[in-house]
Amino acid sequence: MADDPKAKDDPKRTPIGAVRDAWLALTGAIATAETEVQKRFYETLGVPPDANLGEELMARVKKNREEFERRIDEGVKAAVAKVRAPIDKEIASLKERVEKLQKKVEERRAKDKK
Repeated sequence: MADDPKAKDDPKRTPIGAVRDAWLALTGAIATAETEVQKRFYETLGVPPDANLGEELMARVKKNREEFERRIDEGVKAAVAKVRAPIDKEIASLKERVEKLQKKVEERRAKDKK
C-alpha cells in the first residue's frame, strides 16, 4: 500500500483522512443524539417541538404559583377556622351569660322601684 500511487492521492487512506472521517462520523452521531434528546425532552414536557419553551415554562411557573397560593390560602382558612371555632363558642357562651346577668339586673331594678 505504501508504494501504491493511489494511496497518496486518496485522503481516506492516510492517517489524517481516517481521523477526518472518524471526526465527521462522531459529529454526525452527536448531532443525531442531540436531536433525539431534544425530541424526547419536548415529549416529556408534553409540548410540540416547535413550542416556545420560555413561554411554556413561564406559563407553568405562573400556574404552579397560583395553585400554591390557593393551597396556602385554603390551609390558612382551615387553620383559622379550627382556632376560631372554640373562640366563637366561648364568645357565644359569654354573651348568653351576660344576657342572663343583664336580665337579672333589670328584674332587680324593677323590684327595687316598686
